[in-house]
Order: sequence, then structure tokens, then C-alpha cells
Amino acid sequence: MTPRATDRWRRMVLTMGAVLLAAPLSSKAQSAGAPARAPQRDGGRGDEAARPIRLREAVEQAQRNAPAAVAARGLERNAAAANRSALAAYIPALTLNAGSARTQGVQFFQGALVPLRGDPWNYNNGLAASLQLFDGNQRWHELSRSRAVADAADAAIVQARFDASLQTKQQFYAALAARESEAAARALLTEAEQQLKASTARFVAGVATKSDSLRSAIQLGNARLAVLTAENDRRVANAALTRVIGSPVLVTPALDDTVDATEPLPSEQELEQLIARSPTVMQAEANLMAARASRKSQRSAYLPSLTMSYNYAYTQTSRTFSSSDLWLFSGGNPNRQQLNFNFSYPLFNGLVREQQSVQTDVALRNAEAQLRDARLGARQTLTQQLRALDNAEARAGVQVAAIAAAEEDLRVQQQRYALGASTLLDLLTSQTQLNQARQALIQARFDGRIARAQLSALIGREM
Repeated sequence: MTPRATDRWRRMVLTMGAVLLAAPLSSKAQSAGAPARAPQRDGGRGDEAARPIRLREAVEQAQRNAPAAVAARGLERNAAAANRSALAAYIPALTLNAGSARTQGVQFFQGALVPLRGDPWNYNNGLAASLQLFDGNQRWHELSRSRAVADAADAAIVQARFDASLQTKQQFYAALAARESEAAARALLTEAEQQLKASTARFVAGVATKSDSLRSAIQLGNARLAVLTAENDRRVANAALTRVIGSPVLVTPALDDTVDATEPLPSEQELEQLIARSPTVMQAEANLMAARASRKSQRSAYLPSLTMSYNYAYTQTSRTFSSSDLWLFSGGNPNRQQLNFNFSYPLFNGLVREQQSVQTDVALRNAEAQLRDARLGARQTLTQQLRALDNAEARAGVQVAAIAAAEEDLRVQQQRYALGASTLLDLLTSQTQLNQARQALIQARFDGRIARAQLSALIGREM
């Protein structure tokens, strides 16, 4: 290469390096009418526009606003109302009625139209009561079923609360991981900028090749792309967290929140005892009890029923309207009282009872299978999440040591490159290893946090 060509190439490299280094600081170019390509750090909707929120507050807000939690509270209200209705079946049913009518007009009498005879006002009042004395214990079984459904609703509320907590923690930790990834990307960007300056200066001094400057420029561009990706991931994670907790304003994890639990977990034997009363298992057990009660209630259709009813009624006429005649037990009125006992036994009803018997039996078998699967699933999830937590903690420890070693290796390679004892490829390899170790540590921390949150949701207790 001729000296003139070499000088022209050096000027091009210096210009390219200056443009790449000055891209984030292009506000002057924007004011002069030339918009910069580098986007704003937070796009106008970053952490500055978001309200910091702590994990505990986010969980509590999600447990209030999550659609599944709201639906679970509705199931509990419905179950409580059904339980009250089952209890009220032992109380006589009462019906009160009262009415009045006025009749006027003309009628034929002996070939001539004459006014209607009698009092124009007619009153009728009544009171009816009925009570089923025997129904084959159907009411008792329905009461047992309603109580089991109420227990299942209570377990569903606990499950919904911890599901909302788990989803909130997942998004909260994802936002933290995105923030840590962004910090790692910015650290890589700083290192790439410094490397571009060093390689450019070495090329100008004639102690490095043009390939070093080009590789440094490519490394700087990749670092900026990594920062843009990390910024976007952080904004998406904040939006997801905002939706999960049902907040009307954008939120972001608080910087001072301590999210890594320090309390030791119970032993594996204690956890196996706890999952026996986990919300999922308790809900499956309550559903099984409800299915058994429904099966017994259906069998009562093969037994006779005995009902008692009482009726009191009176009618009266009057020439004028009087509100006192509307009273049910006003004195001096003609009345009628009737006490009835009704015995009923369906001999054949089109095989409806047999169909219902099959349906309740199928529901019972399904409930038994679901309970068995819930217990086995809880045990599987416990083993899976315990191993995932142990693995994540071990990976985090390894990556902490790897980061320390990678940082020292990068420092050595930078010094060797400055002295000309190492190539740029060695330096870039060290930078890549350091960035991979940082990302692996972030992922290990995220996996450990999620595994602990999964265990909390499994046993229905914060850990």
C-alpha cells in the first residue's frame, strides 16, 4: 500500500471511530436538523416514567386485582350462599298472599238488564306453609356437598392468591433480570468504546493493522445493539409487571428492594409433609368429598318422600274499600284452615334416576383420579423445583467465580494488547467470555428466584 493510500485509510478509520463514539451524544446534530440514529435511552417511557414498587406491594396488589383471584372470591361467595340455602331447606317454606278486586256492571235478569247484585269489593288473603319431613336424607347429603364445595372454594382462593403471587414474582424477577442485562450490556458498550479508541490510536501510530480497528468497530456496533435489546426487554418486562398487578400506572421494581431470600428452606422431608396440605391437594380432596356427597344425594331419589303442608285462607266482600280487610288475621272473617300430608314414591320416571346415577358415579371416579394426580403432581413439582433451586444456586456460585476470572483475564489481555504481546482476537475473546459469564449469572439468579417462588406457590406458604 502506498503512503498516500495508507494515510487516506487512517483518516477513514479515525472518522469512522469518531462517528461511532459520538452517536449517543448527537443532540447538537439533532438541533441542527440532522436526527441521530441512536434512540433515547428510555424512549420517553423508561424507569423515569415508571413508579418504583416493592415486591411485597406488587404481590398484594396482584392478589387484589388478578382476574383469577377475583373469580375465586366470587366462587367463595357462591359457595357460602349455596351452603346457607342447604341449611334453609330444613326450615318450612312460607307463602303469604293478599288481594282485592272490585266488580261492577249489569246483567240480564228476567229479560231485562239490571245492576249486578252483591258487594262490589272482594278480598282474599292466605298463608301457606310446607315442610318436607322425609326425603331420603337428600337434604343432609346436599348440605354435606355444599360444605365440601365451600372448602374447595376456600382452597381455590388460596391457590389463586399464590398463583397471582407466582405470576407477579416471575414478572418482577424478569424485570430485574432485564435491568441487570442492560447494566451488563452497558458495561460491554463502555469496554467496546474504550477498545475502539485504543485500536484506532494504535493503528494511527502504525503498531496495529486496520483489521483491529474494523473488529473494534464491529464490536462497538454489536454492543450498542445489545444495549438497545436490553432496553426494550426492560420496557416490555415493566409493562408485563404493570398488567399482572393491575396497576393503572407504569411500575418498575424498586432499586432498594431485596428480592433474594436469605431464610433457609425447610428440609425435603418437611416439604413433603407440607405438600400433603397444599392448596391444589386440598381443593382436589374437597372436590372428591363433594362428588361423594352428590353420589349419596342421588341415591335418595330411590326412596319415598313425605311432605307436610298447612294452608290458611279467607275471603270477604264489602260495599266499600277498607284497608283493614286486607289484614290476614282480622277478626270476624270467614276462613278455612287445611293441614295436608303428602306421600310420594316414583316407581318409574323414564330411567332418569339411572342416568343421574351413572353421571354421579363418573364424576366420583374423575374426582378420585384428579386427587391422585394432584398428589403425584405436587410431589413431582417439589422434586423438580428443589433440584432447579439447587442447580441455580450452584450455577450462580460458579458464575461469580467465572466473572472474577474473566475480569482478571480481560485486564491482562488489555495490558498485553497495549504492549503488543497479544492480538485483538485474544482481547475480544476475553470480552466475550466475560459477557457470557455475566449473562449466565443473571440467568442463574433468575432461575433460582423462580424456583423458590414455585415452591412457595406449591405449598401455599411464603418462603
